[in-house]
Amino acid sequence: MTYTEYKDERSKSFDKLPVFFAFSNQQFEEKMNERGLTINDTDKIYKLGDTGGFYLKKDSEKVRAYFLGDNLRELMNDKEFAISAFEYEMQNHEYAINYYQGDWDVCSCFCKCEWADDKTYEDYLIEGGYSDEHVKWFAEALRLYRKKSEDLY
Repeated sequence: MTYTEYKDERSKSFDKLPVFFAFSNQQFEEKMNERGLTINDTDKIYKLGDTGGFYLKKDSEKVRAYFLGDNLRELMNDKEFAISAFEYEMQNHEYAINYYQGDWDVCSCFCKCEWADDKTYEDYLIEGGYSDEHVKWFAEALRLYRKKSEDLY
């Protein structure tokens, strides 16, 4: 499996979840009404972090299973997968122009890590529980990313 295939599969799986998004009071009321609820029935829903997403408490096991079923960490133990994943996120986060937090932006896609202006990708990956091998793979992805960037100009 490639990282792109992984992302596509996770996206399709997420789209099947009984989650709704609301970014205004009007949207929230409409989405609640679609579920036979009023805006006062907030005791029957959970927030999906700070994403603007919500789901019914009765659907919490489905949502929980989705997040627990994520095998990204396992997939990252494959060298080719990891390199392609790091490079993909470098492109996705405009690594070349995101000088001050590019390392954190990319690494935080794969682990929980605290941003600091004096940290490098090595620091973030180690903090996130990744091995020295992963650090080498990140460096390899960075070389590929820079090469492709240079080839554009």
